[in-house]
Amino acid sequence: MKGRVIMHISPKQMLFIVIYLVANCLLAGFLWLVRENTLGIPVLNYHQINDTDHNAMTVTTEEFEREMAYLEANGYHAITPDQLVSYLHGGNKLPDKPVLITFDDGYEDNYLNAYPILKKHGFTATIFLISDYMGRFDKYLQWYQVKEMSADGFYMGCHTLSHYELTGLSPDSLKQQLNEGKLAVEWQTLEFAEYIAYPCGSYNDEVLEAVNWAGYRGGFTVRYGLVKPGDSPYLMNRVPIFGGSGNRFLKFRLRLLGAPFFGPLERFRANLIASGHPTLANFILLP
Repeated sequence: MKGRVIMHISPKQMLFIVIYLVANCLLAGFLWLVRENTLGIPVLNYHQINDTDHNAMTVTTEEFEREMAYLEANGYHAITPDQLVSYLHGGNKLPDKPVLITFDDGYEDNYLNAYPILKKHGFTATIFLISDYMGRFDKYLQWYQVKEMSADGFYMGCHTLSHYELTGLSPDSLKQQLNEGKLAVEWQTLEFAEYIAYPCGSYNDEVLEAVNWAGYRGGFTVRYGLVKPGDSPYLMNRVPIFGGSGNRFLKFRLRLLGAPFFGPLERFRANLIASGHPTLANFILLP
């Protein structure tokens, strides 16, 4: 056909084009991660800190010390749930490299092991209490320990009265778990308990409505990711920190710094498993 020009691309030129496109994709991905980490606030989610319970929910005392030392050496500043929610509403300027450190359930080792390490490195933390467990069951905090930490600037939140999954409760039981759990913490600490961590990360529209009605200002999930402006204060993400074998410190840093990337990947993996594709899910490696 007249006037048609056919361009021939040599293998060398094709290789250059491919390298150029890959490099631009990598650069775009890097800039996106930087932007997400700049805007997003990490909320670390711990449970137990001890050297006897060897499971995924338990970080050793030595490892926790190493992680807190890393945060201090790298200029992180601990914040409170109030500061985080004010940031979401656009009314609060946060310190450089803010991080919210949280613990679920209210284990006694939070007082015995984590508390002195946090104080050593100049950090405060938030502990979400199962109020019915305090002072009643082995391995859980005594109320005098809760009061001491609260008086020292540690925030005490609610993890409900009895740690039932909220989505399976009747309306009356749901209100009881939310209201009585909140009132118990407030009665013991003489401070408002205005934030909740959903047991097992379980919630739905009815739960969110009840949480709002009960007077909570915000809620924390177990969904992996950062908290960014525009997020609902009742659906705040966290960065789960696990114990177990392997290079835990490397995995801690990867989970902290790579949350914008690994968070969506973890949810995609969970969706594959839920849709009946566990084999495909096994190919997705996460720290």
